[in-house]
Amino acid sequence: MNYKGGVTLVYPYFLSRDPVEKLFPPLGIAYLASQLEELGVSVTVTDCTFESFDEVIDRIAGSRPAIIGISIMVTMSRNAFELLGKLRERLPGTLFVAGGPLPTVNPAMFSEKFDVVFCGEGDVTFPRFCRDYLSSGSFPHDLKNLDLFSYPGLSVKRDGKIVSSPPVHHPSGTLDRLPLPDRSAFDHARYQAAMEKNTGLKQTSLIVTRGCPFSCDFCSKPVWGSLFRKPPLEKVFSEIEELAALGYTCLWIADDCFTLDSEYLAAFCHEMIRRDVPVSWTCLSRVDRLTPGIVDLMKRAGCIRVYLGLESGSNETLRLMNKQVTVEQGIRAVHLFSRAGIGTAGFFMVGYPGETTESIEKTFDLVLSLPLDEAWFTIPLPLPATPLFDRVANLASWDDWEVSNQVKFVYPSEFDERWLGRRISDTMDAFRKKKEVGGPRKHHSTT
Repeated sequence: MNYKGGVTLVYPYFLSRDPVEKLFPPLGIAYLASQLEELGVSVTVTDCTFESFDEVIDRIAGSRPAIIGISIMVTMSRNAFELLGKLRERLPGTLFVAGGPLPTVNPAMFSEKFDVVFCGEGDVTFPRFCRDYLSSGSFPHDLKNLDLFSYPGLSVKRDGKIVSSPPVHHPSGTLDRLPLPDRSAFDHARYQAAMEKNTGLKQTSLIVTRGCPFSCDFCSKPVWGSLFRKPPLEKVFSEIEELAALGYTCLWIADDCFTLDSEYLAAFCHEMIRRDVPVSWTCLSRVDRLTPGIVDLMKRAGCIRVYLGLESGSNETLRLMNKQVTVEQGIRAVHLFSRAGIGTAGFFMVGYPGETTESIEKTFDLVLSLPLDEAWFTIPLPLPATPLFDRVANLASWDDWEVSNQVKFVYPSEFDERWLGRRISDTMDAFRKKKEVGGPRKHHSTT
């Protein structure tokens, strides 16, 4: 059954407003698009990345969708609210839905202005809600024909109060039956050109596993939660073959815990080798559970770079973060990959509540001591529903970052933003110079 009006899914990132080095099409709405299509619901995807704000408004308003769903990440709330305001003026009869990581951790922030908020995984639940809404004769301000509590993760404002149904994390069997994400609406030529210009690779993103069983102090795991799930490799390679056919030459496996299950990782690598897949790949990895054998297998299977959450040069700070790893394990992991010929990138967080200036300086020293190919710095952002948030932040005054990677505390901090920004800049200058001249690589003493 097809529905007139249908659904428009919006990714509210504008490259012109917040330039970043690495660009990936929004996978979340690609998953939802394919599921809506499978239910017979007409769906349009609007990826704002390469467009102007006014162009987006005119095109969406002209199509008059019955439902507009906006997927919002941490740096995108201002764009989302601006789009909502302009579109609501021109589409008063449209239902506006917010979803994604930021609405998941702070639904109250969006329930004031959006008609509906979806928290957690939108798979299955959001497409079913759209189908039911379109066939029920409901209106944005009259959802009486729907049993709202039958849609896990749904949150609405009623009589001045937020009413919600707890989100669910779907079991592997449910996810395995879902269609592959529909990437047909994305401008792949522009994504490939932008990535190739910045990195030399025609790279795109892929999600293989879902969920993370660890409990880092600063991580909210807003969408996938703690339940670790892994799909059949046959389905994974069907998606990889689609990406290769689209012209991509490298994959960014964006899972939180892709290397967590060593047997699954090894099976993936063996299958990459057996199929002789014509793409290379990069991934995230924890620094523990690694062996020379599995690292060598990753290299033979086409892995060219691994991103490691090293976070700090101080074991005391790592304990504050509840990382459940040590600086020494991080150093070992970097050298394991480096010796195998796999590039390494490190993520670091400085200015953590409870750490000291000395521990921050140890982190800067660690960055310059390791054979890293890339280093990325951030300061703590206490997301709601994390232990860090409970300690230092206030939901009433919580704000998101305006642009990517800015040095801006959203809670009272003992560290000076200007000093941190300057030290990060100085360290990155030294890091780049060391790479240019091939400076000495040494081990680092730790607390």
